[in-house]
Amino acid sequence: MTIASRVLAGFQRHKVIGWVVLLVYAALVTFPHNTVQYYANEIAIHYTHARLYQGSAICAAAIAIVINVWLLIRLRRAAERSTILIAWVLTMLLTWGAWSGLTANNTEFVHYPQYFPEGVILLALTGSPVEAIAWATILGGIDEAYQYTFIVNNRPVPYDFNDIVMDIAGAAAGVIFAMAFLPTERRKNVAGWIRSTLKRPGIAAVIGILVSGILLWAAGLMTFYERPGAPPHWFSLSRQTKLPFWFSVDFLGPRKFHELSPLEGPIAIVLILGLYALLDRRVVIGAPSPVTSPQPIEQPATESVE
Repeated sequence: MTIASRVLAGFQRHKVIGWVVLLVYAALVTFPHNTVQYYANEIAIHYTHARLYQGSAICAAAIAIVINVWLLIRLRRAAERSTILIAWVLTMLLTWGAWSGLTANNTEFVHYPQYFPEGVILLALTGSPVEAIAWATILGGIDEAYQYTFIVNNRPVPYDFNDIVMDIAGAAAGVIFAMAFLPTERRKNVAGWIRSTLKRPGIAAVIGILVSGILLWAAGLMTFYERPGAPPHWFSLSRQTKLPFWFSVDFLGPRKFHELSPLEGPIAIVLILGLYALLDRRVVIGAPSPVTSPQPIEQPATESVE
């Protein structure tokens, strides 16, 4: 058993410790957002934005190469390697799609390695690929809610569903990677898998958030866009007017990208979770085998000679 497998098995056996580690990590990568932005801005001032974006791309490519090589080496000994490989390729396509269509500049590559460890840990804790990604989605949503409420609260910006999709892609990569290090086998009985998947706590939490949002919108307590003359409400999901489908912002770089609307964002998230739910239909993530101490070898009884 490799070190990575031992660590994940440890999280499976000691779930309280695993959740504490996960939440501490999530807080450490969420709350220092202003500090990270400050240093990124300092790098841009001293070395230009172009070099900042180039450096970000080089770092992301280096991390991607290491992870891909590590995974390919591990796949030689992994069960269900064809399923893992197909899921990995689809996740890389999701990452490419998010980069090409939803990313303003290359500094946003940080979302993928930031949420990769969360996906790894969450698979060990939940034993379900789609539930692990669902919890990562909620953590990404909290991250963006913190930024939207406290960091950019005076700016005409949307609640950033683009970033949540990037977070999901990073977490999904972590989940698929962890599947290569955990006991994974083909699901023998798929009857009722949809019902059991919907009952999982992480999925139920996502559904609860969506239903709450619909109810708040129906009651007029939440709006999609701030607009003149809007009735009193608790909050809106965007403080900007509607944008063209493709646009660019000078201070964010020359890339044209699409900003997911408050309606497109939740739909995209549900569709992505539905796609990864197929992994739960395909495979079962097992618990680690208990570690037992070797039993002494019994010596055959010998007859005494009178």
